Amino acid sequence: MASKLTQLARQKTASELQTMGRDAYRWLTKKISSLSNPTGIASTIAREDRGNHFYNGGLYFFYYDPKTKADLPYYDRFPLVLVLDIQNDHFTGLNLHYLPIQYRVAFLDKLMDFAVVDGNKDIQRMSVTYDILNASRRFKEFKPCFKKYLKSHVQSKILAVQPNEWDIAAFLPIQQFRKASPAKVWQESLEQIR
Repeated sequence: MASKLTQLARQKTASELQTMGRDAYRWLTKKISSLSNPTGIASTIAREDRGNHFYNGGLYFFYYDPKTKADLPYYDRFPLVLVLDIQNDHFTGLNLHYLPIQYRVAFLDKLMDFAVVDGNKDIQRMSVTYDILNASRRFKEFKPCFKKYLKSHVQSKILAVQPNEWDIAAFLPIQQFRKASPAKVWQESLEQIR
């Protein structure tokens, strides 16, 4: 059975989704008042003493400049990533922006099966791995979303999205694709998951 979030996304027209996106965008502008796009802070982004780092199972916004951008057909400058695995110099995760909003919301709903909750049944994080996603046809939406990010190429502070705000973040139409339009990226993503 679909969650309320998925049901809501299915019932909304494109116009209504755009309105929800604008509301979500207003939410984001309040949240990112401290998030800037300075150059030269990439080397400090992973320093734990600043409290500005990633955790497995968390959802994050950040500015990113890929090392291999010249070779990529397109990339997202401001990803929304569910982190799956963290290594010394890089991390892997699911950039939900690679899916159209309705697919993004439905996929996030499926991933709730892996939510880790506390004693009050509040979601804390996700506990899912690449191997779990790759082994199941149920999660085929992960394929275009799975990306590797070099920590040294993160170009901003990190905005952690609180679990009770994941649905709002999923509705945000703020992907910043370079070298291709969102429509082209999403068309190719949908072809990949079919």
